[in-house]
Amino acid sequence: MRLLTLLFLAPFFIFAQQKFQLTGSVTEKGTTIIPGASIFIEGTTMGTQSDATGHYVLKNIPPGRHRLVASMVGYIPKLVLMDFPGKITELNINLEEDNKTLDEVRVVGSQDKLWEKQFREFEKGFLGESYHRKEVLITNKEVVDFTESSDAFSAKASQPLQIINKSLGYKVTYFMDNFEKTNSLTSFKGLASFEKLVPEDAKQERKWKRNREEAYEGSLKHFLKALGDNRIEEEGFNAYLLKPEYLNNLRRGLFFDRNNERHVAFKTTELIGITTPDGLTMLNWKIPMEIVYNRKRVTRPIFMDAPYPYTILIPRGPIQITSAGDLMNPYSIEMRGEMGKIGMADLLPLDFDISQP
Repeated sequence: MRLLTLLFLAPFFIFAQQKFQLTGSVTEKGTTIIPGASIFIEGTTMGTQSDATGHYVLKNIPPGRHRLVASMVGYIPKLVLMDFPGKITELNINLEEDNKTLDEVRVVGSQDKLWEKQFREFEKGFLGESYHRKEVLITNKEVVDFTESSDAFSAKASQPLQIINKSLGYKVTYFMDNFEKTNSLTSFKGLASFEKLVPEDAKQERKWKRNREEAYEGSLKHFLKALGDNRIEEEGFNAYLLKPEYLNNLRRGLFFDRNNERHVAFKTTELIGITTPDGLTMLNWKIPMEIVYNRKRVTRPIFMDAPYPYTILIPRGPIQITSAGDLMNPYSIEMRGEMGKIGMADLLPLDFDISQP
């Protein structure tokens, strides 16, 4: 079964009406100005660029702790953890030249059949298994190269990947740290910046709104928010803690196991731990959990009494979530099943609000 270890590093947000701004300049070695550098809150649509003098202004920052990223082609991205409100309202950023990106990017010829095959394999693991290839495109695929061995397939990119997602209405710039696929696991990690595309007309705008809602509903973010709010069933989820000995024996019995042969009874409130002043909630969750989202149906269900998207979530360390359902440590939960099939093509920005899709 395909497994997916999440995606990009998630900052957290405490949304409120008050907004903040950050100003500063971007330079090399503290002296040479860098115009056109991107400054953004990682994983969100909040970003700006430095002007001709290297100066930038990032506005409308919500309160909370955020990962601020400064990047420019040819330089190593700089990540700074920032608190708003905080003592710092001006931040000058110094970028270092990245010698790796000075190498020539690969020129893909029609005869390079192996690379094309490898790229298709990469697309499937990176973008996901259910996206529409005509609507989600990596526009600079020539920057990707691959390494294969008997037990692993990995990819690296000499420049940030540029992804146009015409299904959800975003342009995504992804600074890929690593990508690896084995027989049992697909994982990738990096920094993402989202930019909303401009719809051609009202019809396309309505389509994007529907697709964003569809991507959110039944997602890990949706489930974790429902769990934190103690609204699992109200949001359309059925969830049970799974006895570990049944983890690799999915088809034994029914999903709604009335005899509790496979399940451990729990109350949602028992899993919700303390919440910090910053809005982080710790989950007291130690064994696998199996979930269905009963507001969607599938044609080939795992269990005949539950013809719905099915997922197993396996804790792999301390789990902390935000009030919006974002996972602080992307490696703290392993996903099997439906949620494990998602990729960048299905991913929404961290500042996505279901009430204003």
